[in-house]
Amino acid sequence: MSNGPAMSEFPFSCAVELRYSDVDAMNHVNNAVYVTLLETARLRLWREHFGFAGSAREIPLIVARVAVDYRAPVGIEEPVEIGLAVKHIGRTSFTLVYRIEASGHLAAEAETVQVHYDYGKARAVPITGELLGKLEALRLSGAAR
Repeated sequence: MSNGPAMSEFPFSCAVELRYSDVDAMNHVNNAVYVTLLETARLRLWREHFGFAGSAREIPLIVARVAVDYRAPVGIEEPVEIGLAVKHIGRTSFTLVYRIEASGHLAAEAETVQVHYDYGKARAVPITGELLGKLEALRLSGAAR
């Protein structure tokens, strides 16, 4: 059982449609697909809250870490919703937490660490200004500052 936050505590959530190719021989969503689901949720978050509309290189992030805790299998026919929030903001990186529900039940919890990255300089850069403010607005209720 999870001690994680309920879906209602996440400042952003989105529905994700599963594809036939997401299902493995055990007739449920393959564990590797969950990382793609997290990526889909991050992209939707970036579009809706950060104004991203163009090339992926316009998103100044590199994913440095992904951790997924699987809680229950998900079938292809189940509606899937992903909650996403900022858990921690560091100098050059931030941590996102996720809740994946299928048919309203907890299927997985996850965490990713993103590094704020300048592709032109090929290095991590500090999170400041507008980006910092937008990340702060997406904090999980009760998250450490």
